[in-house]
Amino acid sequence: TRPTLVQRMGSFLAPVFPLFRAGIVSSFVGYGIADLIIRIRRLLLPSFVPATQPINVLYASIYTGLFMAVISNVRYQILQGMIEPVVDQVFAKIPVVKNALILLIRWANGFLGSVLAITGMRACGLQKLK
Repeated sequence: TRPTLVQRMGSFLAPVFPLFRAGIVSSFVGYGIADLIIRIRRLLLPSFVPATQPINVLYASIYTGLFMAVISNVRYQILQGMIEPVVDQVFAKIPVVKNALILLIRWANGFLGSVLAITGMRACGLQKLK
């Protein structure tokens, strides 16, 4: 059965807060640990010069939460609501090809997400090379 417009909107809105929360918490921990390790390394090895400028952990975490809630959410809604059903339908009788295509499409979606996230961080001034 095809989802109604209300169901489709609900499937977009339902994961927004959990994705935002997951993005903020995970990136706050990740960026925080990375920042701490770089600070310790600079303290122990004064000659060490990191390749990037220090990051604002709070802003980077908020950016990541927003990115996951909006950009990642939209990408996965398109992937699971439009692209994968077509692949399922077209290649239903060839499961090996269907599974390989879905794997490739999901990998490409993850790669696209990484590129978009880094590009956005650079555009917002959150990630800068020295």
